[in-house]
Amino acid sequence: MSWSTEQQNRLNKEWEIVKQYFPGFEWKYYGTQLCLEGWMTTNQKTMYKLRLYVPIDMPNSVPEVVITYPYPITDNLGKALTDYNYSATMHLLSPKDGYPKICTYKSTHWNPNRTFYNVLIKVRIWLEALDGHKSSGHALDYYLKHQQ
Repeated sequence: MSWSTEQQNRLNKEWEIVKQYFPGFEWKYYGTQLCLEGWMTTNQKTMYKLRLYVPIDMPNSVPEVVITYPYPITDNLGKALTDYNYSATMHLLSPKDGYPKICTYKSTHWNPNRTFYNVLIKVRIWLEALDGHKSSGHALDYYLKHQQ
């Protein structure tokens, strides 16, 4: 993938922010797809490995984010999150590369001023909701509001 000068400058700025607030993340390529990959630990001390796919038209599209560890990741009853496919109540989009894809922003609520940091903060909140779901059985909808 060849990035424009503007995109390269944006990627550099994004990296400065991410490495400050999410030091466990690093750049990785999967084929020609640039990703940010790293670990997050919730308040319950659950560790999750995440992959944020940098959109080719960055910063104009919502980055896709998947959970790659634990694999398979399951709900409170042991059902794989990928089995939900798309689920509004679980705030999941259709899986990507065999991993559950987290809903962070509706495309209609995205704008180029949003950053990977904004996305990763939403992912962290989503992970806390998942831990809550695993403890209580409530769908993630119980903890997370939908964007209006």
